[in-house]
Amino acid sequence: MFGAKWVAGAVTGAMMALGAIAANAYTIDFTSAGTGTSGSLFGGSVTWNMTASGILNNSQLFDGVSTAATTASGLSFQTDGYGVGRTDDEITTFPNGRMEWIRVTFSAPVMVNALYFLDLFKSADGSSLEEAYATFSPTGSTQVISAVDTFNRVAGGFASTSFSPILTNSIFFTVRSSNDNVGFADGALAGIGLAPVPVPAAGLLLIGGLGGLAALKRRRKAA
Repeated sequence: MFGAKWVAGAVTGAMMALGAIAANAYTIDFTSAGTGTSGSLFGGSVTWNMTASGILNNSQLFDGVSTAATTASGLSFQTDGYGVGRTDDEITTFPNGRMEWIRVTFSAPVMVNALYFLDLFKSADGSSLEEAYATFSPTGSTQVISAVDTFNRVAGGFASTSFSPILTNSIFFTVRSSNDNVGFADGALAGIGLAPVPVPAAGLLLIGGLGGLAALKRRRKAA
């Protein structure tokens, strides 16, 4: 069951959705050289922060090519996005099982409906591919971002997935322990798409959240 903090956060998110943010959507663009590891959304109503298993790095310039998919994403593609390591722009899982990770945390629940990665590749013979995993808190639901580009084919390894909006306050990113038969399993976090909370859904979320807070208050009084 969700605790009081989560319910209160959901209510806050719904209240914001009913107000100024209802008509807006955002993309956190990690391929922009100026994005950094923290920022704000929806006019400053929500902030986000990025942490990792090591040094965060987005210094690698984008070395792929523009395609219909990259153009449609709306990302700037100045860099390859974020990875972990002083000289590495990718999230890596090593053969010994050591797994690098990146976590993006929001100050209030947000609706996420798209994820973007770079440097994910399929092997030339099609026998294996790289896959990034995203785990959403507090529900524990996951999304898989699978490689589309073939390694060494003058491509950037761009891959994305879109889905029905997931209400979350934290996303944990890793790369599956498989690869393109070249090097290690790795990929770079390129972006997160956030959907506005539709007004009807926001209203239901607000009502449900207020009901949850009332129930928690009654439970504490009874105790």
